[in-house]
Formats: sequence, C-alpha cells, structure tokens
Amino acid sequence: MDIEKVNLSAAELKLCNHCLGRIYGMLGHHLTNDERGRAIRIIYAMEKNEDVKEVEGEECIICGGIFSRIDDYAKYTASILKDIEFSTFSIGSRFPEEVVNMEKEIQEKYAPEGAGEYIGREFNRELGKRISEITGKEANLENPEVTVIIDTEYDDFKLEIKPLFIYGRYRKLVRGIPQTKWPSGKYRESVEDIIAKPFMKLTKGEEHALHGMGREDIDVRMLGNGRPFVLEIKRPKKRTLNLKEIEKEINENSDGKVEVIGLRYSNRKEVVRIKTAKPKKRYRIGVNVNTNEEEIKSALEKLKVVISQRTPTRVAHRRADRIRKRRVYDIKLVDKKDNTWIIEVLAESGTYIKELMHGDSGRTRPSLAEILNKEVKVDFLDVIEILD
Repeated sequence: MDIEKVNLSAAELKLCNHCLGRIYGMLGHHLTNDERGRAIRIIYAMEKNEDVKEVEGEECIICGGIFSRIDDYAKYTASILKDIEFSTFSIGSRFPEEVVNMEKEIQEKYAPEGAGEYIGREFNRELGKRISEITGKEANLENPEVTVIIDTEYDDFKLEIKPLFIYGRYRKLVRGIPQTKWPSGKYRESVEDIIAKPFMKLTKGEEHALHGMGREDIDVRMLGNGRPFVLEIKRPKKRTLNLKEIEKEINENSDGKVEVIGLRYSNRKEVVRIKTAKPKKRYRIGVNVNTNEEEIKSALEKLKVVISQRTPTRVAHRRADRIRKRRVYDIKLVDKKDNTWIIEVLAESGTYIKELMHGDSGRTRPSLAEILNKEVKVDFLDVIEILD
C-alpha cells in the first residue's frame, strides 16, 4: 500500500476496518481490506500519539457490520447447497442504493480516483473464501456450476444452477411422434420426452429442452446415422452420470420408437453449433406415379439442379411466404415395391423433399411431377443420413 496516497483522516470516520481499508482497496497487494484498514488506523493513532480506536462492525456507517457476519452467511449458503452436486461456484450480491452511494461519496472525498473497491466485490470474495473452506469446492467466476446471489438488504438468497448439456444422435424408428414436446398436449410423447425421462429422474432437474440439428416431420422417420442433438437439463441437482448406462436404458425402454448413440457431455456453444448448422441430408422417399423405369430415371436426372421452392402450403401458416433456392446434389431410383418407386435424394439443408416430388401445385420448380407432367403422390419419407 502506497501510504503517501492515503488520507489518514479517513480513520476518523465510523468505518469498520473492512470498509476503511476498501477506500484504498486497489492500492497495493498482499493485504486484505481488513488488514489494510487496521494498518491505516494504527498509523493514524501513532501520528496523533493516541490509542488505536476500533469501530465495532455494527457501528460502521457503510456496511452495518455485514463483514462480522460472514461466517453466518457462509454456513447458511453451504446448507442450501448441500443437496446440489457441483465442483465450482460463484457469489453475487446486491446492496441497497444508499449503501452504494455513501461508499462512493466517501471514496471520492478521501482517495484518488480508482483507488477504492466496491463493497460487493469484497463481500463476494470473502464469502466465497469461507464457503470454499466449508464445502471444499472451488470459487470460480469464469465458469461456475452454481451461483448464489444474495440481496443483503433482505437476506434473500437466490440459486442459479448451470444447465447440464448432453450431446448425442437419435434415430426415430416410427412415424407419428414429434421431435419435441407440444404445449397443446396433442401428442402423448415426443422424441424429447423419451430421451429426457431417465435424465430427469437421475439429475432431479426441473425442466428439459431438446436442441436438434433441424427436425423431421411427425410422419417421417430419422434413420441411418441419426440426428445430432443436445439435451439441456435445467437446474440439475446431480451432474455426474453414467452416460453409457443411460444410453442403454433409453434404447431398451423406448418400445422400439427411439434409439440414441454417442452420448457425451456438451455445452452451450455446441447448442449454437447444432442450431446453426446446415448439413447436407440424404433421404429415401417412396412415390406413387403412373410411369415406367426409363421415364422416371430420365426425370430424376433433370432434378440434379438448384430448385426454387416457395414456402409449402402445408407450413405456410407458420412460416414466412418466400422463395428459397436449394441444391439437389444427387437423386436416383433405388427400388420399386408394388406400386411405389423408392428414390434416394442428397440435398442441401432446408430442402422440402415431399414438394420436390409432387410440386405443391407449382410452388416447387422443377419437380418430379412437373417434369413427368403427371400426378405424384408421396407414400413415405425417411431421413437416412445427416452429413454434419
């Protein structure tokens, strides 16, 4: 501490050692504010040739003795964290406006600009040290798994628990279930519900959300290598999980509806990557059209182009009406079963594959229906590969 920058008359104020030392909290190192305040008080007493006069915590005109109650705050905080699994934490605090303003006025009067430290910063640091001693957990401002925010005016404690993120890929093996839960309750279950069920039981989380790399229609299966997703568990009480066992449980208990592979821990950055990715996708689609093999093969060759798709009629009620350009990289006939021609398509992300077949009354051009000049009906559609 550079004593030449210290106005010793600050020792005349009714301030505890913490608040006195904090006036010069950004000057020098290796001293706590409590130690710094005590040193200022001793130097002042020596210059005045008088006894050191201590100010009891509750007499302090700034903090009112809050630093003398740090142990009580720490013990209570540890008690509300005892049922939560975490390895890192941080402390946040709110102080009354009059406390903040009084501290600012005193610091502006007695110290050079930038010399003082805010009361909340010291409170958070000292409380964090004490909680770390009690719990054995690490205080970490950069990436805390739990944050405790204390309103010091009302002694109100709020817990913010970092979400748990799990990456994987899912296969939807049946038609008729949506990817995510429907608020209306129209569908009894979803891919999200099936995957989230064991996680919610084990983590004791409060909510969940599934972030998928796109989504398939309810009547479309997701096969092949599966669709990448990140499952978010909000406010989990437990974070350490056996993901292999959970993967096995989901696959054995989904009644053949959903499978997951490659479960691992993830983070919010990967959610952003998943949601913004635009991967190529390979589809298998069955169509019914009165034609022959030579004619349909010839027509498919003409679809290996950039197509124009106006927002399909079936989704126009929930999506902006505009024209999108999408590339069809590859398209070929692979089989015929009864009256159904089975076609594989590799296309750009966001391509409406059903409309590529039937044309949607001219809203997709070119289309198989337009090239053949015949009515085309879609019997089924599956996603068989996502090239992320």
